[in-house]
Amino acid sequence: MKHRLLPLSALTLVLSAAGAAQAQQQAPGQPAGQSQGAPAQQQAPATRQPALGDGSDISDQDLQKFAKAQSEVEEIKNEYRGEIQKQGQDADKAMEVQREAQQEMVEAVQDNGLDVRKYNQIAQLAQYDSEFRERIETQR
Repeated sequence: MKHRLLPLSALTLVLSAAGAAQAQQQAPGQPAGQSQGAPAQQQAPATRQPALGDGSDISDQDLQKFAKAQSEVEEIKNEYRGEIQKQGQDADKAMEVQREAQQEMVEAVQDNGLDVRKYNQIAQLAQYDSEFRERIETQR
């Protein structure tokens, strides 16, 4: 079975979207690329985090919403990947494009009826729980 789950790199983009926006407001003098979301981008959890739960409390309806949102997030990520790379040496412009992509990803999640917290919870559970991942695949 081919898993089309959100790669960790795309997940951290969505995870950092809210933190990056908040960091922009709280610390405008902070160097580019050093948002509150940065630690999440650098650390990949090695084991399942107890705070995530086991997925049994997540409805099939939420999994359907997640699957649709995930597909849209992946499309957005692919659209912007080349644009960010084109910016090359212009770090400010690259960050601007990345923020725009992150905002579109957040909107895609919300437009599908999930909040970013719930989307991230489902994505993280899928990273660690193969049975939960199979539940998501049946919703596609």
